[in-house]
Amino acid sequence: MRSADRESHATKVNDLLAAVPDLIDEMNHNEKLSKATIKITPARLTGLKDFSSVVGIIINFICVYHAARKYHFKVLDITDWVVYYIGILRWVQGSSSFVLIFFFAINKMNLITKKAWREFVS
Repeated sequence: MRSADRESHATKVNDLLAAVPDLIDEMNHNEKLSKATIKITPARLTGLKDFSSVVGIIINFICVYHAARKYHFKVLDITDWVVYYIGILRWVQGSSSFVLIFFFAINKMNLITKKAWREFVS
């Protein structure tokens, strides 16, 4: 739908009507996912993405606040407990990003396959 031609009303309507099967497939797919055992809804994906971003921002603020430069800014000095907590947060962010990518692939794989098959058949 992002590639709809918006030059005239007729082209907008034609592009919308051409995209109707894809939109219906997406709505049905999201409904199936919301009733599954592990609910992979677009809202959950957005929440997971936001969580990963917040963890990254926390890591950056910890580095900025607790890192000290010594010897005329040639050596970076970070205390051991800061390195420990940054390491923990790094794994939290990495695993949440991996889960996000995995869920996104599960969410979109069926839709992409249906769309490609529809284009191949027609």
